[in-house]
Amino acid sequence: MNIIRRSLLHAAGWVLKGTDLTLTNPQGWEVLGAGRTWANINVSDATQLQITTAWSAIRLIAETVGTLPLHLYRTTAKGRERAKDDPRYALVRWQPCDYLTAPEWKESMVVSLATMGQAYNPVTRFESTGRIIEIQPVHKSRVQPEVQRDGSLIYWLTDRNGQRRALKRRDVMPVRGFGGVGQLEGYAPHQVHGNSLGLSVALEKYAAEFFGSGGQPLGIITGDYAPGEMTRDQFRKSVSKYIRESREKGEHPFFTDGTKYTPISTTNNDSQFIEARKLQIAEVARIYRVPLHMLMETDKASYNNTEQANKHFLDYTLLSYLTRIEASLNSCLLEASERASGMYFEFDVNNLLRGDSTARADQYLKLRQASAITANEIRERENLPRVEGADDLMAPLNMAPLDLLRQQIDQKGDS
Repeated sequence: MNIIRRSLLHAAGWVLKGTDLTLTNPQGWEVLGAGRTWANINVSDATQLQITTAWSAIRLIAETVGTLPLHLYRTTAKGRERAKDDPRYALVRWQPCDYLTAPEWKESMVVSLATMGQAYNPVTRFESTGRIIEIQPVHKSRVQPEVQRDGSLIYWLTDRNGQRRALKRRDVMPVRGFGGVGQLEGYAPHQVHGNSLGLSVALEKYAAEFFGSGGQPLGIITGDYAPGEMTRDQFRKSVSKYIRESREKGEHPFFTDGTKYTPISTTNNDSQFIEARKLQIAEVARIYRVPLHMLMETDKASYNNTEQANKHFLDYTLLSYLTRIEASLNSCLLEASERASGMYFEFDVNNLLRGDSTARADQYLKLRQASAITANEIRERENLPRVEGADDLMAPLNMAPLDLLRQQIDQKGDS
């Protein structure tokens, strides 16, 4: 019997959206947050997005992946080609569902992976033919994996009405983030690194409260005061109100009768406040593995060109996300026979590694001279229309196989 129904509280991170809380349904009580940290700050999955460094890192990863084209390929006798005639190509390339375009869908997956360590994408198929007609991402809290007694795995999906239904893996298309052995879902950064994220929030909170009070540190008020006229609490409130009103009016507070204010808190210089905030930027950058210069922290930027910076970002940050998403698409959207015949999903990262115009021109020239690319293929990469007579592979006239050169030398010698 249902006793409580509650929507998901993102800030508090307490219950599952659309889940009925009952004594026999414990997953409805799942705590999404990491709880109280050493900095005495509550940290949840939403807390990460409230930290400017984490927001910038997550947004950078998600938007970059979202802008990378995702294609369905098939292998032919002449090499691979895009399977544009397959309905699944249009789903992942342009629009997976009615309310999301492909970039928005990819962004939502990466945001879920980066903040909660897991992403789920329920797949809708025609019952008669099995054709995929929609891929709709859902919040992690609405899917609960469960291992059955026979060792099989099912996923309980909770819809918006609170109804639960069991689905197979291929019907929810899970993308698991970095996790441990035996874990059905990846690690959530706010649960593993809650103390580090909590410290960032505490530093920001301290700065807001400090400057919100006019830069006035905590201290002790001493002076002559008659207990019969005013209690200590009344005196304290009266002085605090006077200081606050003076700050709002832009006036200097003035105490009489020997009353004075003695600060007792550590100064910002002594507590190395600025250094601590900069250190937390680096700490958060380590959690999401984003180079500091890409988070607008350029004190130690060391890259000489954009291409090398992008390649480093691709190799050590994006590649794990791209590979996980590709693997999930291949295992859930393709049949085993299709994978065996050479069909696969893959991100196109060429635009990320384009470099400047000079570097691209030099690369095209070398590929053209090596007979590895045609003029029309170069034009396609530069978003130029194809032209007639530019589909042949060309080779420099001053280069030839050694065997052919020996034959020509031998023929000249005989003549």
